[in-house]
Amino acid sequence: MFDKWRTGYKNEKEKLQGKTLKQKLGYIWDYYNLWIIGLVCLICFGAFVIHQARTALKDHWFYLTITNTREDVGTNSDFWKGYVDYTGYDVTQKMVEFNDEIYFDYSKNRAAGNKYYEVFVATVDSGVLDAVTMEPEDLSSLGESGRLMDLRDERCGAIYEKYKDRLIYSIPYDKEYSTEPVPVGIDISDSILMSEYHLYTDGCALGIGAQSSNIEAVEKFLDYIYEGNKEQQ
Repeated sequence: MFDKWRTGYKNEKEKLQGKTLKQKLGYIWDYYNLWIIGLVCLICFGAFVIHQARTALKDHWFYLTITNTREDVGTNSDFWKGYVDYTGYDVTQKMVEFNDEIYFDYSKNRAAGNKYYEVFVATVDSGVLDAVTMEPEDLSSLGESGRLMDLRDERCGAIYEKYKDRLIYSIPYDKEYSTEPVPVGIDISDSILMSEYHLYTDGCALGIGAQSSNIEAVEKFLDYIYEGNKEQQ
C-alpha cells in the first residue's frame, strides 16, 4: 500500500511541475475539493466537541420544573434572575435551570404516552430534578408514583418542620412502602408564584424529586418565593 501511495504522490507531483502557484492551487481545488471540505468540517467538528467538553456545565446548583403554565418563568426570566441573585449561585460553575415547558396531567392515564412526562421522568430517575411545581391536586396525584420525596426523610428535616402545617399527601401505589398517606408536597399558593406570577388558577404546590441531592437549594427556593422577593424590593 505504501508503494501505491508513493506512486500516486509521484504522479501528482509531476502534474504540478511547471505550473504557477495559482494554477497549482486551482488544480488541487478542482480535484480534491470534497476531501478539503470534509477535512475542514472534521477539524471544525473536533474543535467544537473539545470546546463543549471543556466548557459544558455538567452539574446543577438547582433544577426546577414548573409544569403546566404559560407564564414566562423559565431560565433567564426575571423570576430566574431573582433566584440566582438571591442565592448568589455562580452559574458559570454550575447551572440553575428553570424548565417551564413541561405539560402533563398525571391523573389522566398516568400520563402514558405523554412526551413531556417522559422527559420529566428522565430528570427524576437520573437525579437531575430537584423540585417541581404544579396545582395541589395534580401534585398529590403525581406523588402516588413514588417520584416525589417523602418529606419525612431526614434530609428534608428543616423543610418538613418549617412547612408541616401545609403538607400535601399521597397514598403511594407501592403498598410495600406505605399504605398510609405520605407527605410529598407543600402548598405554596400564598407565595409570589401565585400573587405575582399567577402560574395557576387552583393554587400552587411544590414537590421534591425523589433522587434530588440539592435539598439546600430547594430550601433557598422556598425562602426566595416567600422572603427573597421582599428583600429585593
